Amino acid sequence: TLNPRGLYSQPQVFAGVTVDFRLQPNPFRFQLGEMLVEHEGRQIRLNGKFETGPEGWEYALDARSDHLDLAQVKSLWPTGAAEKPRQWVLQNVFQAQAQDVNFALRGKGRAKPFYALDANFTNAEVKFQKHMPRVTGGAGHFSLYNTRMVVVAAAGTVTADEGGAVQVAGTSFIIPDTSVRDGAPGIARVVAEGSVTAGLSLLNRPPLSILDKAHLPVDLAQGRVHVVGTLALPLKPQVAPEDIKYHYRGTVSEVRSATLVPNHVVAAPVLALRGDQGRVALSGAGSLSGIPVTANWSQAVGRQASPASRVTGEIEISPKAIDTLQIGLPKGTVAGQGQGSYQLDIVPEQPPQLQFTSDLAGVDLRIPQISWRKPPASRGQLDMDVTLATPVKVDRLRLQAPGLQAEGWVTTKESGGLQQAHLSAVSVGNWMQGAVNFIGLRNGLAEIQVTSGTLDLQKAPFSGESGSSTGNGSGGSAPSGPITMQLERLRVTESIALTGFEGRFSTQGGLNGQFTGNLNGATLVSGVVVPKPGGIATRIRADDAGGVFKAAGILRHGEGGSFDMTLIPAKEPGEYDGEIQIKNTRIKNAPSMAALLNAISVIGLVDELSGGGILFTGVEAKFRLGSTHLTLHESSAVGPSMGLSMDGIYELDSGTLNMRGVISPIYIINAIGRVVSRKGEGLFGFAFRLRGSADDPKVSVNPLSALAPGMFREIFRGKAPTVPGAPEEETQPPPAHLHSNTGGER
Repeated sequence: TLNPRGLYSQPQVFAGVTVDFRLQPNPFRFQLGEMLVEHEGRQIRLNGKFETGPEGWEYALDARSDHLDLAQVKSLWPTGAAEKPRQWVLQNVFQAQAQDVNFALRGKGRAKPFYALDANFTNAEVKFQKHMPRVTGGAGHFSLYNTRMVVVAAAGTVTADEGGAVQVAGTSFIIPDTSVRDGAPGIARVVAEGSVTAGLSLLNRPPLSILDKAHLPVDLAQGRVHVVGTLALPLKPQVAPEDIKYHYRGTVSEVRSATLVPNHVVAAPVLALRGDQGRVALSGAGSLSGIPVTANWSQAVGRQASPASRVTGEIEISPKAIDTLQIGLPKGTVAGQGQGSYQLDIVPEQPPQLQFTSDLAGVDLRIPQISWRKPPASRGQLDMDVTLATPVKVDRLRLQAPGLQAEGWVTTKESGGLQQAHLSAVSVGNWMQGAVNFIGLRNGLAEIQVTSGTLDLQKAPFSGESGSSTGNGSGGSAPSGPITMQLERLRVTESIALTGFEGRFSTQGGLNGQFTGNLNGATLVSGVVVPKPGGIATRIRADDAGGVFKAAGILRHGEGGSFDMTLIPAKEPGEYDGEIQIKNTRIKNAPSMAALLNAISVIGLVDELSGGGILFTGVEAKFRLGSTHLTLHESSAVGPSMGLSMDGIYELDSGTLNMRGVISPIYIINAIGRVVSRKGEGLFGFAFRLRGSADDPKVSVNPLSALAPGMFREIFRGKAPTVPGAPEEETQPPPAHLHSNTGGER
């Protein structure tokens, strides 16, 4: 038995000891050539020397063995020799086989001895951190260089609570200074490879508990992870989480998660992983339910960390993306392909919040109901705040694109598709401003409700031909739901508008429907619109024809009568060809009519005009309505007292006339010549001209025309007036001997 200086708690039994030495008496030196010790079937070879020197005894001892098991290492490691590494081995290494063991000891006088120990090991079972599972099947190298201890694993696995084994080849554990008495720092340099679930399961162990603190499951994602990191912690019985410092980086491949974004599958071929004691992050390119995305996910960790996490990146804008994310836009609204930037905030037990923005480059946007389109080559700006619940809700939507601006919110159905889109502020081109609702219908279409605002029909690019495309339009034949409108003002021309407008329309084959409104804020009218080549044809009716003319600023002295007018788009933009039919209206106190009747000296009719008014049982007219003028092509007005035909120009902005026509007094008798004259003219009539202000016109009458039957009256009628600026032609000037009602020539 041998137990020098009581270094061992139990006596060590050696099968045999062979010593080869040399002794030198002065100065004293003991040279140990070789000492061969057999211990439990293993051989240990030692050599060294002892000698005296100026500082006292000097010694050097080397030992080596080809093979030792763990029990031998523990029993041969003497008490007090590198005590802290010895204690770490005793407490954390449960099984191992050592090969190529080398030990060195050097000392001089009273100085602390230097020692070194290194060995390879196999079949090791090691606890490298008290909160982590043991490493099994470990193989590698152990070294102790005075106060620095290093264990390097060339092989080994750690079996996680979930997800299987993690390979730890390349992992090392280091105690930089074993001489530190309390809380000596320990450093683990980890190289690990395994399943994502296994890696997250290890990170979820105390004291880190990363996933529990984030309220996320350890099976958050499927895939393989390769990570390299460093873990530093004090070696003491009780370690607080804030005392642990770590950082890591790696890659995650073949990623798939149905948990990270609720109701969607996140997948990626490779993601970059990084983290430390304050944050964990994943980033890379992949897909969200098949939609191409880039993602940067980060989650704060630590005792005081918020459980919220965030994903930022870019996502494709395409019809597939709109359908997959159940944004609720009607079919055909989005075509083409673009990119948008997003920020997704994930809070446990709350629906994820998405912020989205894009310049819409490459995206083809269409709203066929209003003939609007943003081509892929143009840019715009789209901003959305979305709640990714079931159903999805767009809490804020803001769109700016050429010809369209809109702000509002959108709700969707639980089964997908649009429930309602409320746009509180919409501006379309230079022809529409207001508030609009889109209501989702069962067949995938949407009803449009314009609840306020103004609309200018002169500038609206509605298509009048089924399947055609006008302006920026996308074609009037696109499927559409009904359109209801409540507008403060609907502008028809520069001088004609409908206020308090209400209507219901369809866009199947072009805009068509019915409406009501107050003409220029005064007379109530109702109408019907139908598509025609070049625009929209309109039929307008009213129970007060006089009120219609007053409101339109055309004739301010009419009263009563039924009104029926049709407007058809002309070839010139913003102009309409129209026809009017009026029944039982009266003209009262009309200066132009009074001047005309005075000119032909029909006293009874003048009195009738200033009294109850002249009754016209039927009025018909064909005209061209422009933005600033009305061109009367052909018109007639007949009643018991008189008949009238007229054509010419009326300036809408200035109220000036340039008209010609024929007046036939006592039309009920004079109408016997109707077969040889224009409608509204009798056998005998007076040709006249009206010029100037409608309230104070200048009248020219040719009395000779009364001597010509209707069939010859064109000789005296003259050419019809033309639009201002065009040359005016007359067959002959009025006779010089006729005087006007103002005292001048007639």
